[in-house]
Amino acid sequence: MLRIRVLGYDYVMKKLLPPPELFPSVLGIPYGQFRKLLPLFSQELRKAELVRHVKEGERKRPYGAGRRATFSTDEDKLFFILFYYKVYPTYRLAEYVLGLDHTNIQRWKEFLEDVLNRALGYELKLPEKTVRCLDQLIQVCPQLSECIVDATERPVRRPKDPEDETKYFSGKRMDHTVKNQILINPRSKKILHVSKMSEGKKHDKKVFEEEAIWMKAPPGTKALGDSAYIGIEKLSPYIKLFRPFKKPVGGELTPAQKETNRILSSTRVRVENVFGYMKHFNILRHDFRNRLDKAQMPFETIACIYNFTR
Repeated sequence: MLRIRVLGYDYVMKKLLPPPELFPSVLGIPYGQFRKLLPLFSQELRKAELVRHVKEGERKRPYGAGRRATFSTDEDKLFFILFYYKVYPTYRLAEYVLGLDHTNIQRWKEFLEDVLNRALGYELKLPEKTVRCLDQLIQVCPQLSECIVDATERPVRRPKDPEDETKYFSGKRMDHTVKNQILINPRSKKILHVSKMSEGKKHDKKVFEEEAIWMKAPPGTKALGDSAYIGIEKLSPYIKLFRPFKKPVGGELTPAQKETNRILSSTRVRVENVFGYMKHFNILRHDFRNRLDKAQMPFETIACIYNFTR
């Protein structure tokens, strides 16, 4: 029986992935972006290891003692967490492929995904400071002056709690789902904001209302969204929503309205392209196999990865 065991990053690159064009298919990012991300990841990894060593207390044996670690280098660790997000194997399958016990796979996953999130967290941080006048608000958050807003659902396993089972069941998808909303810049296509996770059946407008990000919108903010966001202008006098015209009952759209819809759709599709990139990572495409309270971090981290690769 053939058993593939990852003994190190060089082994992976030379034996499993010789063509550079296959690298994004396995990790979700190009090789050049991987090398660029590695120093940021290593810096946060040192901090996390220091915190963990302090919590563990005095060691019974010196560092470096014992058998050689499966993930012995920073490259191995970054490769593993990106591989997990992109391929999303079960712990048992990862045990077979990586040659590491599935319980250790779980421990490494939980430890390293937090490190990756901290390493890229700056990608979703808008400039913030205490403001006393309107002019300062415009200077602090100019990114929000133009944005496209939309939400997406992703499947989760059926919750065991009967109340949660009803709460997270989406009649639209006929499945148990969770929802996240994003705001992107229509020019750079970078993600400006990721909402907190909510149940999939919650209306998009309700998700927008519950997020405080709209309070930071400067005067003259232009937001582009679909018909689900009708009425968000009432939240703030500074927001102007652009949305496609809806065909009237028993009537037809005028040629000018059709042309406007075509232009708006060609712009709004950019947020769908962002979702398409993010869902190339199988952890967002398939049923989330962990506790629901852990479903927010992968979405935020992959949003950061997307911004990092722009």
